[in-house]
Amino acid sequence: MASMTLQIESENTTTTSYRNHKAEQAYDSHFFRPPLGPRLLAPCIRARICTTQEANVVKRYGAGTMLAVVATVLIWSTTFAALVAALRHFSPQHLLFLRWTLTAVLFAGYAVFTRMRMPERADLPKIALAGLLGFAAYQMLLVNGQTGVSATMAGFLINISPVFTTVIAAAIGGEPARWNTWAGLGICTGGLMVMAQGKGGLGGLGPSAGLVVLAALSFALYTLVSKPLLSKYSPLEVTTYALVAGAVPFVVFAPGSLGALSTASTVDLGTLVFLALFPGGIAYVLWARALRGLNPGLASRFLYLIPVLGVPVAWVWVGEVPQMLTVAGGLVTLAGVALSSLRLAMPRAARQVIVIDPVPLSTEAA
Repeated sequence: MASMTLQIESENTTTTSYRNHKAEQAYDSHFFRPPLGPRLLAPCIRARICTTQEANVVKRYGAGTMLAVVATVLIWSTTFAALVAALRHFSPQHLLFLRWTLTAVLFAGYAVFTRMRMPERADLPKIALAGLLGFAAYQMLLVNGQTGVSATMAGFLINISPVFTTVIAAAIGGEPARWNTWAGLGICTGGLMVMAQGKGGLGGLGPSAGLVVLAALSFALYTLVSKPLLSKYSPLEVTTYALVAGAVPFVVFAPGSLGALSTASTVDLGTLVFLALFPGGIAYVLWARALRGLNPGLASRFLYLIPVLGVPVAWVWVGEVPQMLTVAGGLVTLAGVALSSLRLAMPRAARQVIVIDPVPLSTEAA
């Protein structure tokens, strides 16, 4: 089995093995350890520190990843307003069944048409778990939670997910969370307390808000579970496998769904199709693509841009004017997320371009 190698390429092209003690120290001092821990990710991650001369290649590689992240954020920022609009006609159960059945059928049809390879039997438990966390549990918690909170508040609450990702990834990797992680958690708690002071339909925390927070936790777990699969399968394959698996539990909500569909207006149907195609399908493919180029903790840090963009979207789409306390508390929460996700600076003498390349075992061995 191929092992992970840390290559430090200097001006004179000197290469030092990861097994070298000094390289290990440099690896730790640069805070470059992947969130899942080097031992767990050794089969699928090649880490190296490159010279400035290689930066152009790195930049080209990173551009696709960054575009995927930006597109994902833009699409997912519309989700909460779209859910509010859809829930005006559909019940949470009917919306879950109709939306994800449509998305699963489209993805499964594409898989058959393109003769997408089937996943290996050994990976089926991981795929089932990813589908359960990233689709079934996440969507059931979010949709039911959003019946009692505004789109603005849901957007802020769901963005606690990066904090969960950072803490859980640190625990799995055996690397203790740094001071800024715990400080960020404290600030997030303060932000939630500010939002709890809001009144009326756009403020206040209750059981519905708790469901949204649990949805954030579920998505954090999905982010971590799906990462190892991307060393063997493409982003589209991982998304298709997990989406189809996650849509299966929604079959129990089928009774009555056709009746709700037959009485829906053109606008309601358009919202349903939008949710199925964009936040439900395309965004997940883009997110998987982003995870292929970034470690889970780093990728998740971009998610706290979603509620900021979601505020004007909700205002325009569903006429939702958020309360000042809701926005203020949400911004405090985002500040906590940003602090907990902060990467400590490297020593000046060691500032180099760092790249994490996801590489399948077969490629690494070759």
